[in-house]
This record gives sequence, structure tokens and C-alpha cells, in this order.
Amino acid sequence: TDQGTPIISDPGYIVVREIVSHQFPVIGLPGATAFVPALVTSGIDSSHFIFYGFLSSKLSKQRQELENLKNYPFPIIFYEAPHRIQSTLNHIFQIFGDREVSISREISKIHEEILRGKLSDFLSEIGNKKGEFVIVVDGNHDSVDFSSISIIDHVRLYLNDGISEMDAIKKVAKERKISKAIVYKEYHINK
Repeated sequence: TDQGTPIISDPGYIVVREIVSHQFPVIGLPGATAFVPALVTSGIDSSHFIFYGFLSSKLSKQRQELENLKNYPFPIIFYEAPHRIQSTLNHIFQIFGDREVSISREISKIHEEILRGKLSDFLSEIGNKKGEFVIVVDGNHDSVDFSSISIIDHVRLYLNDGISEMDAIKKVAKERKISKAIVYKEYHINK
């Protein structure tokens, strides 16, 4: 890696996999990781969080990624480059709504800056700032109504996020306040 901690938003896992496949040891030592200080200083409840890293640079894929993430009840951490920060904040605002956010840049450097407030506070002023950004967006604390989608589509939402089938079924059962057996049966009969 050329900066920060290897493997964190970095394809270093490919090197690790290759080294391990040849039976050599890999030792990880903590180093500078931008998302940890950004989360700590955000002022947002960080009991649980999702580290997402960089969103896709393709607009349609980025929108889909955000749609898949918008209902999570805990903070989501994104990395962003200066030339895309304005566009990304606008997309997050359009899909997530006006949530609490902390935007950190130049962490541990002379021009370090942390902006805290609502997403709407930063939609027009941040585009001219330099440096790499860490965006911490508060989770969705509104109760989500899934009654407009089928149980099968509800399970598929979580499968598309990479959650295992059984975990997706458990999550759907909890959110719909019904038994796992009902969700399991409905999903397997009609998938």
C-alpha cells in the first residue's frame, strides 16, 4: 500500500492470499487507518457500524449500493476522493435523506478538518476542499415498513447485500415480527 493500513480499501488481500498459499506467515500490525479516528471524532453512536469504503464511480452502481445500504440502523463509513465528494454527498442525501453526518479530511495532517451536522449543511460548500475524505453517515433510525414488498423480495434485499440466506431469513422474520419458519417456508416454496 502507498498510504494508510494495508487491506483497508486496498486490494492488498490478493498479496496476503498469495503469501499464505505458499505457507509463509502474514503478520498484521495496526497502523494509520483513517476511518477509526473519523468514527471516534464523529459524535455519532459507534456501538456498531459498517465500513463500506469507496462507492462505485459508476453513477447507476453507486445509486444501487446506496439503495442497498439506506435501511441499516447503524453508521456507515465511506471513503471519497476530492473530485467526487460533492456528487457523492448529493447522492447520499437523495437516497438516505437528511441524516447526521461527520465529514473528515486530512486526518492527522496540518489542515485536518471535521465537519459535523446534517447532510444538507454540506451539499454546496464542500466541493472546493482538498484532501481525502471520510464520511460517517448516521444509520436509519426510522422504522421501515416492508409491507409493500413480498417476503421473497425482502429476503433477496439482504442476499444482494452479501448476507447469508439463513441470516437474511432471521433478519426478515425479526423485522416483520413473524416466525423464522414462516419466512423460511415462504422463501423456499416461491423462490
